[in-house]
Amino acid sequence: PTPVIGGVGLIKDLSKILSHSFKKDNSHLLLIGKTFGHLELSCFLRENYSLIDGKPPEINFINERNNGEAVLNLIDNNHLLSVHDVSNGGLITSLVEMTIGTKIGAKISKPKKLSNLIEYFFGEDQSRYILEIDHTKLEKVEKFLKTSGIYYENIGITQKEIFEIEGEMKIKTNDLFKLNNEWYNNY
Repeated sequence: PTPVIGGVGLIKDLSKILSHSFKKDNSHLLLIGKTFGHLELSCFLRENYSLIDGKPPEINFINERNNGEAVLNLIDNNHLLSVHDVSNGGLITSLVEMTIGTKIGAKISKPKKLSNLIEYFFGEDQSRYILEIDHTKLEKVEKFLKTSGIYYENIGITQKEIFEIEGEMKIKTNDLFKLNNEWYNNY
């Protein structure tokens, strides 16, 4: 027997639905929620080292609710182009998922505070979201997040046909798409 939990939501206005795919180049990318670099029970350790050990990331229910409600508010006010939660695989996986199937990539800056890039990009901390924001709405979004007490980082911008982490890696979005499909079809 497998326990299953189902969730149902109500969308009052179908015109407010956003996908997670990047929409245009030169948009700003914000990461809502703090990154602590939680790797226990992560996809990174399981796939790279066959380690399935530790505890799941801690959930702060207040942050979970506040961050989620902030994202819903930004969607309701038409301030976002796309949005994606950060979960299995961490930040890097969510960013790649936003890229695949589009010709829009991203140029991501390395963090200034967290010294371990593996923890930053692959950590599976909870209550985090990536927001794609048009440059004309960035100031409004940042003001809203600050006044709401929501932690966020400006992590980069979208760009045509290239996915990169500054100083670490660079790949064409078409090649990323091919790698994803090859892995999936051969798995």
